[in-house]
Amino acid sequence: MGWNTRSLNFVYLFGVLVPPSLAAGRDTVTIYRDVAIVGGGAAGSYAAVRLREDFGVSVVVIEKDGKLGGHVNTWVDPATGRGFDAGVQNWIEINNASAFFGRFGIALQPNVRSVLDQHFVDFTTGARLAEYRPPSATDRSAALRSYLAAAEQFLPILEPGWWNFPAPNEIPADLLLPFRDFAAKYNLTAGIPQIFATTGFGKHNFMDSLTLFLMRSFDVNMVRTLLGLDANFVPVSRKNQDLYDAILTSLGPDALTSSTVTNGQRSSSDNQNVTLEVHNWATKTTTRVVAKKLLFTAAPTEENLQPFNLETEEESVFDNFYYSTSVVGIVSHPSLPLNASFINTPTAAQPQNWASAAPSFPYNTRFENYPNSTYYRVIAVGDRSFSLSDAKDVIQASFDRMVTAGTLQQTKPPQNLKFHLLESHGPVSASTSAEVLGSGFIQKLNALQGKRSTWFTGAAWSVHLTTSLWGFTDSLLPRLVASF
Repeated sequence: MGWNTRSLNFVYLFGVLVPPSLAAGRDTVTIYRDVAIVGGGAAGSYAAVRLREDFGVSVVVIEKDGKLGGHVNTWVDPATGRGFDAGVQNWIEINNASAFFGRFGIALQPNVRSVLDQHFVDFTTGARLAEYRPPSATDRSAALRSYLAAAEQFLPILEPGWWNFPAPNEIPADLLLPFRDFAAKYNLTAGIPQIFATTGFGKHNFMDSLTLFLMRSFDVNMVRTLLGLDANFVPVSRKNQDLYDAILTSLGPDALTSSTVTNGQRSSSDNQNVTLEVHNWATKTTTRVVAKKLLFTAAPTEENLQPFNLETEEESVFDNFYYSTSVVGIVSHPSLPLNASFINTPTAAQPQNWASAAPSFPYNTRFENYPNSTYYRVIAVGDRSFSLSDAKDVIQASFDRMVTAGTLQQTKPPQNLKFHLLESHGPVSASTSAEVLGSGFIQKLNALQGKRSTWFTGAAWSVHLTTSLWGFTDSLLPRLVASF
C-alpha cells in the first residue's frame, strides 16, 4: 500500500492536500479532555458513553459525518416517516447489550425475519437460474451446527479481541486454511450460501479468505442467532439510528460532527498529551483538542491515519492490512415485485454446487424487498478503490441485465432505478496473509495499544458485529483508563 509523508506546507483533508489556512478556518478554540475519540461509529459512540458515564472520564468525539452511527445507514421515508435500515439490521444480545439501549429509553423488540420469495439470478447475465436448488433447511442447519462446533474451540483466542492470540508457530492450522478448504474439511458446503448472504459479502475473495478472518465476520454469536440459540433485537421504532441520535444528544458539545482531524501531534512518549487540530466543515471553524489519550476507532487505513505523523513501526504494521469496500443502498422501481428477493448467484452454482455461490468482484449481492413497501435493499461490494459512483453503476447494471434477460419487465418508457439512499461503509473486512501472520503480525498489532498515548478499537481489532465489538471495547477501556 505505501505511506505518503505529510507535506510541511499542506494538510491532508479527505484525501486532498490543502493549505493550512483553509483547514484552520476563521476561529480556533482550545478544549481539554481526558480522551479524544476519533470516529463516531459503533465503537467510538459506545466508548464515549462508557468512558463518560461509567469511568468518569471527559471525552470528545470527532466524527466526519453529520451524525453518529457509522454503518447503521437508516433512511426515513419522507412521505410516511417509516424507517428503513440499509446497514446494521439488528443487534445480538451479548453481555446484556440491550441494557445499553435502556440508558436512552429506547424500547426494543425481538427481530423477526420476513419470508420473501427468493429468485436466484446470475447478475452477470440477468438470467434466472432454473436449475439451481438451494440447500434444504435441514442441511443448512446441520452445516451451521458443524461450523459452530468447529469455531467455538477458537473463542479464547479470537474474542473479544486479539489479546490471547498465540505465537506464530502456535496458530491453529485450521485458522490459516482458505475458507473453501475449511468448509470442505468440516462438511460446511450446505451452509455456504447462508454464510455469504448473512455477513460474508464484505470479504475479499470470500472462499479464498483465511478462515481466521472469515470468523471475524461470521462469528459464533452470529451462528447461534441464526440457529435460534441466541436472541437478537431491534428498536420498536424500527429505526436503528435512534440509538446514535440519542447518544449524540447526550454528548452535546462533547461530539464534534462534520469534523476531521487535519493535524495530530503525538509524542514518542506513552505518557504525553495528544494535540489535534480539528476542522469543522459546516461552520468552517477549527477546534484544538488537547487530550491525555487518543482512542482511534476508524479503520486504520493510510488515508485515515495520514494526519497523525505515524512512526515507522506503526506504518509497517498497518501497511499489511488490505480491505474490501461495501456500499449499501435503498432503491425502488415499478418493475421490482413486492415480497421478493433477487439473489446474485453465479451460474456455476447450479444445480447444487454451493461452494460456487459467491460472485466475483465487483458485484451487487441482491435486491431485497422491505416488507409492506416498494423499497429494496442493495449491497454492492468491490475492492479498496470501489466508489459510490462505481457502486451505483454496478447496481444499475445488474438491474438492466435482468430486464434484458426477461427476468424483470421494464416500464414504458424505460426508467432507471430510483436511489433513495447510497452510502459507503468504506474500507471493511481488514485482512492480511498467512505469511504476514507468521511474522508475528498480531503481536505487533497488539503492541501498538497504548504507545504514543494512542489506543485502538474498531472492526480491525475485533469481531465485526456491533455488540461483539462493544465487548472488545469493554475489554479495552479499563486498560486505557489505567494508563493515565
